[in-house]
Amino acid sequence: MQKKDDKRTKNDKLVKHKTIASIVTPLGEGGIGKVMVSGPNAFTIVNKIFTGKGIADLQNAVNQKLYYGYIHDKGQRLDEVILHIIKKEGSFTGEDIVEINCHGGIRVVMRIYECLQSSGAEGVPQDALLQQSFENNKMDFVQKEALQAVVHAHTKLGVKVLLDQHAGALSSALRQGLEIIEGIERAFLKESWYHGAIIHTDQYRGEEKSLIPNLAREGREALLNEKMLSSLENHIRCLLETASLGMALTTPQVLVILGKPNVGKSTIINAILGEERMLVHHEPGTTRDYVSELISVHGVPFEIMDTAGIRDTEDILESMGIEMALEQLQRADKVMAVFDNSRPFDQEDAEILSALSSWSKKKNADDLHQNVNTYKIIPVVNKCDLAARLDRKKIESAVTQPLYSLSARNRDRLEDLKERLVGELDTTYKPMRPIVFTRRQYCLLAKADVVVKQAKNYLNTGDKTCMISGLIDELKKIFTACLEGHGTINIRVETTR
Repeated sequence: MQKKDDKRTKNDKLVKHKTIASIVTPLGEGGIGKVMVSGPNAFTIVNKIFTGKGIADLQNAVNQKLYYGYIHDKGQRLDEVILHIIKKEGSFTGEDIVEINCHGGIRVVMRIYECLQSSGAEGVPQDALLQQSFENNKMDFVQKEALQAVVHAHTKLGVKVLLDQHAGALSSALRQGLEIIEGIERAFLKESWYHGAIIHTDQYRGEEKSLIPNLAREGREALLNEKMLSSLENHIRCLLETASLGMALTTPQVLVILGKPNVGKSTIINAILGEERMLVHHEPGTTRDYVSELISVHGVPFEIMDTAGIRDTEDILESMGIEMALEQLQRADKVMAVFDNSRPFDQEDAEILSALSSWSKKKNADDLHQNVNTYKIIPVVNKCDLAARLDRKKIESAVTQPLYSLSARNRDRLEDLKERLVGELDTTYKPMRPIVFTRRQYCLLAKADVVVKQAKNYLNTGDKTCMISGLIDELKKIFTACLEGHGTINIRVETTR
């Protein structure tokens, strides 16, 4: 077993110090293409295919300087380029880097990429650069996750939040949690904690204060540990509360618009989008398929889905559209249920409420998911510019939420509806605010929350000190796993009898 581990370590070191090349811009989608070479032989490899003005050997290049020249292949000039030299002391991968900025044509970029491989670099996907950075301890796994997620961010708010996490906002908070855990461990294991004044630094105000009044020795331990466990519990809770926003930014919530035919679903979507994207017609049943659009509401992305109106019909195509609408409903994170102010409540409206009830019960059954994403129904009464004939009480009693009245055609009270969509999310941008943004992070911290509550429970019973010690070890493993990139770990969950 030891030999196998030694072999794996040796292979990891070989991977860590190889020279790699990767295309880091989308092929054919811009005027400029970029190929990045990173590794101990980056300068030597690029030297083989680069002829520069004012420099003969990149080994003599100045750090963070640009160099103009040409890439050639067997004497044939391929493209004029600008090189950006970054020496390993200041590079994000921890290795020497040469960024080759060339014209953005697919053929040009690919030819340069192929020449680099022929010259000794290993062609790799873009993620390999992040892995190299991770292996060289230039970033922890949370920072790596953030940088990977930035590429796919849909809004400016998402980019800002993820760049802050890449800069270490969440990582710092996790390390702070480890420090609290280590303090709790010392309190349990060292007798010196029982003597003299014990000082605790307030994590949020930076103030020093004594946690222990003039109590008997046997009371000191319980008070200290309870205060520190409560501090850790609060720290974990504050992080978990950010998960709804973080995960909404990285994975757009699915918003399904549901309602009977001709209630104005497509008009509402067009009003939110601010342009005519959906076909709007007075004839019921116009929408026979679902239509998906990506929107941003106060920086939060949503995948908004317009579905066929739900009703009994003999039209085969419309029936298929309704069946598809019910299928899409199962994907929903939020449902906007639309009702027509100008028509009486009828059987079709009742079927909408029945579908919502079934959806809500199924979603609420998943307790963990319920903690991450707040599943909500948003009841909307449209066409409020027309005479009211709808019995609102039947809807309010079924969904137990206030109705939102608007006129999508006149775009009246549309902003109130947008506020409601992100009502449970704190979208105010605060620089370097730690935010949980992946399910892996959330699941680990949710386990930590369970474990710290168990430790407090054992402490309050006054026994099972050995169990508390074991739970402290589990907490250290969880926070370390979050920083180092482990997905899940086995955690023993005991119950107090």
